[in-house]
Amino acid sequence: MDVFENKIVKIGGMGLYIVLMTVSFYCACYRLPVGLKYAINMLVFGWACAMFFIHPLFERAKFCMRFFLLFSFPYMLFWMWSVGIWISEFQNLAFIVRGSQNVIYMMTNLLFVAGAIYLFGKHTLTLTVVGMTVANGLVALQVAARAGIGTFISEYIRLLVTFADDTGSAMRSMELHDMVYGWGVCAVYYLIHKEKNWKIQIFCLAVSWLFFTMGFKRIAIPAVVGAIGIYYVMYWLKPKHLWTLATIAAATVGVLIFLYLISIKTHVFFDFCDKHEINLMSRDVLFTYYEDFYQLSPTYLGRGIRFIYAYGTEHQNDRIMVNAVHNVYLEFYIEVGFWCWWIWIFYELAFRIHRVSKWYGDIPAYALMAMNFYVFFTFLTDNTSFYFPNNVLYRMAVMVWCFEVAEKRARTLEINELIKGGIHENNCIRSPVVW
Repeated sequence: MDVFENKIVKIGGMGLYIVLMTVSFYCACYRLPVGLKYAINMLVFGWACAMFFIHPLFERAKFCMRFFLLFSFPYMLFWMWSVGIWISEFQNLAFIVRGSQNVIYMMTNLLFVAGAIYLFGKHTLTLTVVGMTVANGLVALQVAARAGIGTFISEYIRLLVTFADDTGSAMRSMELHDMVYGWGVCAVYYLIHKEKNWKIQIFCLAVSWLFFTMGFKRIAIPAVVGAIGIYYVMYWLKPKHLWTLATIAAATVGVLIFLYLISIKTHVFFDFCDKHEINLMSRDVLFTYYEDFYQLSPTYLGRGIRFIYAYGTEHQNDRIMVNAVHNVYLEFYIEVGFWCWWIWIFYELAFRIHRVSKWYGDIPAYALMAMNFYVFFTFLTDNTSFYFPNNVLYRMAVMVWCFEVAEKRARTLEINELIKGGIHENNCIRSPVVW
């Protein structure tokens, strides 16, 4: 069952949503004030609330609330842990405001995704991709108009052939950091998820890979390939004890990343990169700048969420911007400490997969594992933890997949009721679940 009972109203609602998504992602293209997208988040959530009061679908609302809670826990944990740190250290207001502000932004992202799913169900991601395409397409048209279409195309081909070693000014203008990681999510999703309408699949796949490669972030390429590989390996093997496997994988990943942090702290990582002539693009400077702020020990409790951004902004360096370390694992460890960091690793990589598997089956859980790999791989070299597009899209993709499973189950229940003779006197099928 649709939220919009009238077909014309539904089409109008979809059109309005695409316009809102165009504006939101145009903000992510750095063409509009960044705060506007968070206002749109709340507008979509408010729209969903209004539609719930007009035409309540309780099972769908329950579905959305369940995922909101599932995705919001790490942010609430980080914030509550940070409050304790801020109070105990008598932290100044600027640090408290910055940390709280980002958590609020992330919560609006989750409210937006929940609201969008309530409004449009399984069509949500497709409509969102259309809005993204318009926004990124507008930027591409502007860049092509300035550089010339011939230059634009030739630079794009050079970018692909040289694996981003040769990047012209036009392609540098298309390197929209926030957007490219969002397109990476779509590039994965439309290669592991089969749409009912093959034309939609081809369109979404084509625009995803076009803008993903146009933005071209090297770290995102193996992230996408690895994510796709993980999904199909899991799909073919279908391991019986997914919860155990996810827990072992989370522990393994956590240990490897912690060893990576140790290598950074002890400068072994820098020596390795120097020996093999790997260009860290000043990340060694950033890592070293904050090395006295933390200890790799269970006694280290953190500095508070978004400490690095607030401190780096307050203590600007003439040589390099120091309000980000371009390594989410190091950033979160410095900010939330040893214990909170480990809880985050196990929650994201094990517990959440267990919940999705228990509620909606193993196939959506495999998709979540793939998305986790993609997102966590980008954490190695970039500040993607608070980027709008990838945070919104990977959660939306998982929710849409699970929504389709839930909807299919609801239809099966309806058929079973019909077979059992569960028909009212008015010949309407009694449906135990209304979507």
